[in-house]
Amino acid sequence: MPVPAQNLADLLFPARDASFGPLVSALSEPPNGPHADNLVSNEDSYPRVAGEIDRRAPKDCVYLGVGPDQNFTLIAHTRPKLAFVVDYRRRNLLLHLIHKAFLSLGADRTAYLTRLTARRPERLPPNPTAAELVAAFTHVPLDRGLLEKTTDEVAAALRPCGLVRDEEWAELATIQAKLAGPGMNARFLALTMYPTFGRLIQTPDRDGKPAHFLAREELYQSVRALQLGDRLLPLTGDFAGPTALPRLADWLRGHRLTVGVVYVSDVEFFLRRSGKFDAYVANLGRLPWAEGAVLVRTSTREIDHPERVPGDSATTLVRPVAAFVAEPQGELFR
Repeated sequence: MPVPAQNLADLLFPARDASFGPLVSALSEPPNGPHADNLVSNEDSYPRVAGEIDRRAPKDCVYLGVGPDQNFTLIAHTRPKLAFVVDYRRRNLLLHLIHKAFLSLGADRTAYLTRLTARRPERLPPNPTAAELVAAFTHVPLDRGLLEKTTDEVAAALRPCGLVRDEEWAELATIQAKLAGPGMNARFLALTMYPTFGRLIQTPDRDGKPAHFLAREELYQSVRALQLGDRLLPLTGDFAGPTALPRLADWLRGHRLTVGVVYVSDVEFFLRRSGKFDAYVANLGRLPWAEGAVLVRTSTREIDHPERVPGDSATTLVRPVAAFVAEPQGELFR
């Protein structure tokens, strides 16, 4: 499928039905794996690097990530001109479209969480802290009428994008219900070994500062601005695949855009195990990199690493892309 020709101004201030949906479709490749219920991050360490990303990420560049909601926190601290989330699961694209609707409809953090959790919070002070926000939504019950209303709102918001297939609207409603049901107690695969959504919101960075995009209103508003401008695009694709990343690389070069931050989660472990690591490195090499670009890598395994925060079950590192591309076959996680 050819990539739609357009100039950058069209992308940054688009007519949604003329650019956002067609561009997502053109840059994506067919899904190549099970969809899985990966609706909330299992990484308790990603907020820890927020301050480091604030300091090190090249500004006004492109962000590239993988997976569900943790991208919003990393994007908030990257402050990119444009962001892409690439995941081999079609369901991850649908999940991000739901968040797009929530963020577009939610004028502030409280409004976003009201729709996400289908709960009407207890009274909140102006500009609540992360702890106050979590507490206000934790002790109130699910409102099924609100969930049904929000499902209709999401559908109305997303239909103009032209990305949701007729048979997928029921799946969107199912995803919404699975997010809303546990609310602040939502966990990856509903397993108690992983952090709750509420805990992640309150996890600070390594300097002890609020890090999650819902922990501070200005962080939320920066992500919302990207969503309102159709500048956060979810793609279906494999980091080691033959289509999505090469197409994206060509598109970025054509628009003279450079990548400043790539968040790969723990994808590298699975790519090594499946024999696709070299293809992944080759795809990274195709991207147009900004000077000082960084790679954000996570190990979800219990490892003894000097940058692991005591009590965390995962470790997230920020490393120069240039060093990794020069020696990709070195130690797996360092």
